[in-house]
Amino acid sequence: MNKGTFTYSLLQYHHSQLLGEVLNIGLIAYFPDPGRLEFLYPEKLLRLKYAYPSVPEKTIKAYFKYFQVRIDELNQQKNAFSDYDLDKSLKTFLEREFLQSDSSALQFGNYRTSVLYTTNIQHILNQLYNLYFSVFKIEDNSNRRIDEAHLLIKYKNLLKEGLSDQAPEKSLAGLKFDYDIHSESESIVKSSYKFDVAWKDKNHIHLVKPVSFDLLRAETIERKAYQYFGRFYDLEEYALKSGAEFDLLLAKPKTKLLHRAYDNAIRLLEKPKRVNLIEQDDLTDYTERTIEAISTNEF
Repeated sequence: MNKGTFTYSLLQYHHSQLLGEVLNIGLIAYFPDPGRLEFLYPEKLLRLKYAYPSVPEKTIKAYFKYFQVRIDELNQQKNAFSDYDLDKSLKTFLEREFLQSDSSALQFGNYRTSVLYTTNIQHILNQLYNLYFSVFKIEDNSNRRIDEAHLLIKYKNLLKEGLSDQAPEKSLAGLKFDYDIHSESESIVKSSYKFDVAWKDKNHIHLVKPVSFDLLRAETIERKAYQYFGRFYDLEEYALKSGAEFDLLLAKPKTKLLHRAYDNAIRLLEKPKRVNLIEQDDLTDYTERTIEAISTNEF
């Protein structure tokens, strides 16, 4: 039975137009049946950073986020693709909806049509990902578990780098380390909790705690999520009275089979009041918020 075709285009990073150096860093595919777009990209750009240390990683990841949001929007719109002949070529569509063809570093290229050899779209996407982006996996890094200590060290190092231009006494005035709080639950049992870093903005005290879900089993992720859910549920009253915000620095599991368990953990930890979840990819932005706040608000 003829299952038809699908089309896709590779998002490429052109480091040097003169030298013709190109690396594939993303892929947009269109599947006529059921009429939807899919976007693939590597979770980490280690290979790109090793090849070109000055690569604008933050800018590229911002494009990734924008592309994914735009694709989700288009997939929800009826007749979103009716003005384009996507069965044959993505070129005009991608230039109008995503990225114009010019001499910038990010460009779409290598427009291809392939046989839709199975109705299992996810199977095709997995094969495309392995074909183009498995080279981004660096074994000695990918097997190293990211624990709470790693998250905390990264956050502190980012703070140190960002505050390096300020006078030491001024930069440290807005930060507290190993910060203890005390709360009383409904049972009038007084409990003490320690947070690794604390800082203050105009309205709230932010209490920072790293929580790693880079674990090996879904059951362990679930158990850890419920443990922290219970802790911050008990601290809701304290947060409302004191103006505290609990900022959790998160690490997700490297194994994709555990991502669903991680997503469930996220949904659970979002339930207690005053809990903010900061994933590792957003840690730089969070650090910038910290530095901006403590520059004008002493603790």
